[in-house]
Parts: sequence; C-alpha cells; structure tokens
Amino acid sequence: MKATFKLEPFPHVLLEDFYTEGEWASVMREIKNLDPHLLPPEYSGSARHSKTGATLKYNSGLFLSDAMPNAEMIKFSRGHMTKELTDQIDCKWWRDQWTKQNYQRWMISRYSDGQYYNAHCDMSLQTTLIWLHEEPKPFTGGDLIFWEYDKYTIPCNNNTGIIFYGSTIHEVPPIQGEGRYTLTCFSTVQIGSK
Repeated sequence: MKATFKLEPFPHVLLEDFYTEGEWASVMREIKNLDPHLLPPEYSGSARHSKTGATLKYNSGLFLSDAMPNAEMIKFSRGHMTKELTDQIDCKWWRDQWTKQNYQRWMISRYSDGQYYNAHCDMSLQTTLIWLHEEPKPFTGGDLIFWEYDKYTIPCNNNTGIIFYGSTIHEVPPIQGEGRYTLTCFSTVQIGSK
C-alpha cells in the first residue's frame, strides 16, 4: 500500500494499491458472496436530510461490523491501516490523531446504475473509503466530490482510497453501469472502548 498525506485543500490521505493482488482477489470473492444480502438505504445507515428526514443516499449496503466482524476485508484493511500507514505519514499531529482512534464501524456499499449519495458529512472523526471494482472498470461516474473545496474530486479507481475528516462534506454523483463497491471505515475515539 502507498499512502500520501496532503494538506491541501484540506488534510487527507490518498491510498493506492491498498490490497495486495491476493488480498484483492479474496476481498472481491467475499464481496460477491455478500452482494445479495446488501440492504436498501433506509436499513443501511444513510445520512438524512436535516429538515425532511429523507435518506440522502440511493445505494445498497451492509454494516460488516454487525454482520461479519471477522470478514477478511476488515482483517486485511486493519493490517494496512496500522503501522504500514503511519510509517508513510510524516505529519506528527495527523499520526497522533490517527493512532488514538480506538473504535471502528465497517460498511460495504454497492452503487449500481443511477445510484448516488448526496452531499453529507459522517458521524466519525475520520472516514476511510476504499474503492473496489472489476477491471476493466464496468461503470462511469461515481467519483468522490468535496463541493466546499472548489469541487475537489477524487477519482473512483480500483484498489484506491482516501482518509478524511468525517465532518468534511462529500458527495458521490450518480454512476452509469454496475459494480462500484466501497469499503468504508468510520473511526473515532470512544471512552472505555477496548
């Protein structure tokens, strides 16, 4: 895995080649087995509109922390997100914040033709997104956009990702095609957590 820390336009970490080739193949098999069990937005933790209460996303998902806490994709991810990640980040204050987070919630999401996630923020200190799909890429669109930062856009490429502060407003515009998967880790500090 390669991690690159960026301060502009806001503090974030870009991730490349997140999983090894063997890990990626195993994770994709796991995702294909989980796919029929993914739930609609009202049952998979969608952010909601502050006035209407309507869900802001139109995709399918599942909280792995509840359904499959021992999933290989979680195990592999944790392996990369500890020493391997911090060894590559030369910003002490960011590393200190990252290593103090002791609570994680994991989710797998699938975006199919026309699906999206409107602008929202997360209830986490930091959010990690890892994008996974078959090659060649079976869809277009679905990049991650940060509208408050002049539409700063992170392309949705296979086996790449980003770590950013959950309070940063972000959006996924509609995709065209099938097969865009996202592994999300919501990290925070929880008093009394093991």
